[in-house]
Amino acid sequence: AKRIQGNLDGTLSDLPGEFLSEWTNFMGRHGWDGEDQLFISSPRYQDDPVLLLARMRPNVGSGIKDPALTQQEKLSHRRQIMKLHEGRAASKRFTSPMALSRIRKRNLYLDHLLWIRNSPKLHISAVMGVLRASILQAEQSLIKAGRLDAKDDIFHLDLEEVDKALSNETYDLRELVKPRKVIFERALQANECPLLIDSRCRILRPDPPSHEDVEEGVIVGTAVSPGTATGKVRLMMKPTDHFERGEILAATVTSPAWTPLFVGASAVILQIGGVLQHGALCAREFGKPAVSNVDIHNALKTGMMVTVDGNVGTVRIIDER
Repeated sequence: AKRIQGNLDGTLSDLPGEFLSEWTNFMGRHGWDGEDQLFISSPRYQDDPVLLLARMRPNVGSGIKDPALTQQEKLSHRRQIMKLHEGRAASKRFTSPMALSRIRKRNLYLDHLLWIRNSPKLHISAVMGVLRASILQAEQSLIKAGRLDAKDDIFHLDLEEVDKALSNETYDLRELVKPRKVIFERALQANECPLLIDSRCRILRPDPPSHEDVEEGVIVGTAVSPGTATGKVRLMMKPTDHFERGEILAATVTSPAWTPLFVGASAVILQIGGVLQHGALCAREFGKPAVSNVDIHNALKTGMMVTVDGNVGTVRIIDER
């Protein structure tokens, strides 16, 4: 990142001009993107180029399948299924004369409308990026004035409090930030996202499968993307954690910020979620086996060699070292 910045500001000249031009154009078009785009507190590529480089790193080199090829394969398979459905509907033209027109209409929706489902989110994310840039400017002035202590402290305030602080120099921001920051940092240490909590704040969990039903060394979860793969587990708390190409991505849950990691992952293991969660959808789109509802933080550890079977929803531990 420092090397790129040095070439951009003229202190260095060891990168191709074409790369620098593409980098500048990308940042101009997509610099507002980054981790969890709808959260104004989440960093963007324009804040820290390391975020973008970290996304690119696992996807460089040989052995990486071009996502565009995977997309074309998925599209071709879908259209084969569409034709199959149209053929079945055509064969029922006397008993169900409207079936073919319904199937064709559905297929048109799939081809021409569903792709725009993310469009509103992208536009909102771009607005959030602009708003974040303005808030960071306000934060810098408050830090210089000694009214905030550290970067990102401003995100423990709401916009009304920020406006009040900018117009009233006696408004004590530290008293507001301190207790909120304690709660936030404690929440960051949590490694579980409970599905059910009762009225006494007890976490409810399903009964584990009996040993009679499960082989030793096999963890039973939920199949969310077909296929099998063997590799080393990489437990990750956030998408910026270190990740090597070919490893098995294990996370509590994923969001769009994690998407580039799916290209280089051999398989995916998730703690929560069903077949319509982000991680499951991405795993199927990229053709990666995936299993969900696995207690990753207690049953797995980084470096374990496992086999993920997304056809039946199991994770088999091969080597615990």
